[in-house]
Amino acid sequence: HYNISDKQAREWEENGLLTLHSVFSKSEINAYNKIVETVRASVKNGQDEYGYGDRIGQLHQSENELINFAANSQIVNFLSWAFGDEPILFGSLNFDTGTQQEVHIDAIFFYPEPSYSMAGVWVALEDIDPDLGPLFYLPGSHKWGFERSDELIAAHPEFRKRRNRVRKANADPAEKNKLVSDMASAWTKRLIDKEIEKKAVRLTQPIKAGDVVIWHSLLAHGGSPRLDERLSRKSAVFHYIGRKTRLYTYDEFFLWGRKELENQVPQPLNLRMTHGFQSMRYDYFVTYHENQEMIHKL
Repeated sequence: HYNISDKQAREWEENGLLTLHSVFSKSEINAYNKIVETVRASVKNGQDEYGYGDRIGQLHQSENELINFAANSQIVNFLSWAFGDEPILFGSLNFDTGTQQEVHIDAIFFYPEPSYSMAGVWVALEDIDPDLGPLFYLPGSHKWGFERSDELIAAHPEFRKRRNRVRKANADPAEKNKLVSDMASAWTKRLIDKEIEKKAVRLTQPIKAGDVVIWHSLLAHGGSPRLDERLSRKSAVFHYIGRKTRLYTYDEFFLWGRKELENQVPQPLNLRMTHGFQSMRYDYFVTYHENQEMIHKL
């Protein structure tokens, strides 16, 4: 009853990624971009020499109209099928330019149990030229096997004592942050090593304004280099989980093993209904200026 074609189901299962074309109209995109531009004009947002701002996080908390994009019926229908559950919006990001982000998977930043019940949705808010730093992905990488902190500690036993120390109630926050950073670097190196071992190819694809790319939480992806920094690459990213999903944080992913996490309390859903769609409520949105996170309370 989800009306998912055999081709879409096969692409998702084999590649871990699906592209939906012409989901949003030019007028919808213009209205969305206008809202983001108005907010950028009112806050410090890390403008570069060409006037492009840094990313904005959770702007849909403040600007409820942006939820109309996240609640699009084509997106929600597909995610309902992929999750076998009602999709809930829990995060959003808005970009003026390409991220140039190193290869990664979303599930270490937002750790879902089960791992198939979280996805990223990327919306092109203008045509994406190859010089703009388009999204790249490694098709089929969602089937490589998900290395959690258990596997990382087994490969790097030097982390074990440090982890036991920072899990104590009186632990130094700076020491904990350093450990998480070191573990994340080691985890990313293992992913890159696996990419080389499998001779995986980083693919990009032509994307037009209004197209949508949906990817599995375990799909390895990132941002290609920006070859022309004078040009923008406007886009939005929405992150979803299934309503029954247990969602943990980046720190929790590294500091606790999979079985240990069962004794940790997952993030509360704290749901709200906006424009007929369920999302997690936060009382802020976030901008960045001079590499500092700026929290805007609502």
